[in-house]
Amino acid sequence: MFREAEEIGLRFECNGCRQCCCGGPGYVWLSKQDLSTLSAGLGLDEQTFIASYCRRVRVQDGYVLSLKERTDYSCVFLGDSGCKVYKFRPVQCKTYPFWSEVLETSLKWSEEGNACPGIGTGHLYTPEEIYESILLRRVNPPLKFEIPVGFEIPAEADGESKKSE
Repeated sequence: MFREAEEIGLRFECNGCRQCCCGGPGYVWLSKQDLSTLSAGLGLDEQTFIASYCRRVRVQDGYVLSLKERTDYSCVFLGDSGCKVYKFRPVQCKTYPFWSEVLETSLKWSEEGNACPGIGTGHLYTPEEIYESILLRRVNPPLKFEIPVGFEIPAEADGESKKSE
């Protein structure tokens, strides 16, 4: 974390622009806790939730669970009045913009501010609050797994659709 963030803290106030929820392609990685919380919040079992709202994304050592996005790249849970699952949103969403990769340097923080008008405004988050966000993400890593037998891998997950053997 860069010096200003470590010593003073950083200002951030979400203005509801929703740029972090739409705009370009991306991933909202889900941890085991996210899967459990979202499923329960929507009154679904985990398998039904996965089938309805998730995509499996190929990574180096297996697959990771991510929320689906619409054809315009907006989050599957973004509605006209904001996040439909705000009360039980994923850790990745709760902790934005206080992600370790955004906080590596003041330049990266400033560049993130080009995409997010709330960065540098509003509430002053203390270094302790920022570290809590970083820790929350670290203790809730993306859920990794091997593809189950017979599962059809969506085209957007690995570039081509195929059935696992």
